[in-house]
Amino acid sequence: MAALAKTADLHLHTRYSDGTDTPERVVELAKQTGLSAIAITDHDNTDALAIARPVAERLGIELIPGIEMSASDQEHEVHMLGFLMDLEHAGFKAHLARQKARRVERAKEMVSRLQRVGVQIDAEEVLALAPEGTVGRPHVAQVLLRRGYISSMAEAFSKYLGPTNPGFVPGSPLAPGEVIRVIREAGGVPVLAHPIYLEHDLLIDALVPQGLAGLEVYHAKHSPQQIRHYEQIADRLHLLRTGGSDYHGTPKEGVPIGIVKIPYRFVEALRAWKATPHASCGSP
Repeated sequence: MAALAKTADLHLHTRYSDGTDTPERVVELAKQTGLSAIAITDHDNTDALAIARPVAERLGIELIPGIEMSASDQEHEVHMLGFLMDLEHAGFKAHLARQKARRVERAKEMVSRLQRVGVQIDAEEVLALAPEGTVGRPHVAQVLLRRGYISSMAEAFSKYLGPTNPGFVPGSPLAPGEVIRVIREAGGVPVLAHPIYLEHDLLIDALVPQGLAGLEVYHAKHSPQQIRHYEQIADRLHLLRTGGSDYHGTPKEGVPIGIVKIPYRFVEALRAWKATPHASCGSP
């Protein structure tokens, strides 16, 4: 009997950002799903990787260092995935420390804005839900749910926390090109996350000269037609293709690990890009 083809899910979150599962549990679920490789891509945080690694080694899962980093483009939030970074790189660690502090202030500002429209919740209650990693919108949503302002997590994003809602605050003031630079200087591969959420495709073209290496073509929210569209863009711009479920556990997407399984050759392509001379020193 022929061996099953190796597959990967390169977009997973744990409780160290806005997921609900422990790093160990995420690896166990990946094993149950039959994945060969995964990337844990918590928001502006890599603390889960050291915890997940021993479990991944025991279960025979390849754990790829990953992260999802926030940026802003003309008031629109843009997310950049990074893969295969040197987690001990000084500039990379300094950026994450600054961004963790920004996220605390962002959570306080979200609460303040909600209070101005009559939503009486407390910032300390929100921050208490994220003692291990970075705080984000799902933590605010959990408090809204607890206090009876919403009946579901999805309602929090459609009514209070989405980009056009009163409680929305972008995750970072940095331009996408600056985040690309941080990832590349740490030896990583920068990939634009879930382009379906962008206002337009022109940003993808604009980021290529700034060092963008890849595009998350395959995502739980991308329709087959959209996948073909992003495949064509990736091919036209000579970008790597990646993909993943964007698993968070119970909040936000609500999709299982492995609902998006990409061929392992895409992981090999990431490693090959990292090994090329143009990938070094953060230069496009």
